[in-house]
Amino acid sequence: MHTVDVIHNRINYENKPMSECKTCFKDSKEHSRNLWQLHQEAKPCLLCNKNSGKHSEKLWEMHQTILALGSHGEKLRPISMGFGPTTIARVHKWNTIKVNGKDSPYHIELIPIHMRCTGCKNAMSANEVDAADVLDGLCFECFSEQTDQEYTWHSKPWWAVNNGKYSNE
Repeated sequence: MHTVDVIHNRINYENKPMSECKTCFKDSKEHSRNLWQLHQEAKPCLLCNKNSGKHSEKLWEMHQTILALGSHGEKLRPISMGFGPTTIARVHKWNTIKVNGKDSPYHIELIPIHMRCTGCKNAMSANEVDAADVLDGLCFECFSEQTDQEYTWHSKPWWAVNNGKYSNE
């Protein structure tokens, strides 16, 4: 007798319980206990808006630490600035005067929470935040400096390269 795995559309002929990860399709023995729980539960990460299954253990811990430190004990709220991605911000209430018994509409400030580079302390881009576990919390520029690589991302505008032409014609 065999069982059918409907989710992955295949047949289990060995009659063993299927202990394959739903996220990365590896066996449960190749995961640590924490990583197995992260991959089985679909917890959303408030910092990068991705599920917990898209994170390594180290990246999940880094993101949760940034949120805990950045909140300063205040409420968190998602915000969108312009056409950018939805990010998280802390809601800071200012001590303003009540007018006619009501709070002023200007007594609340939304302060975005950014992940900072451990080297230069600048705010990191979304791509750097996604790869923070691999880069050890560094931005691309600091990582390039530490590994003796040339940092070329955005070092020259596109019109300054090859006289503004896209090809070598």
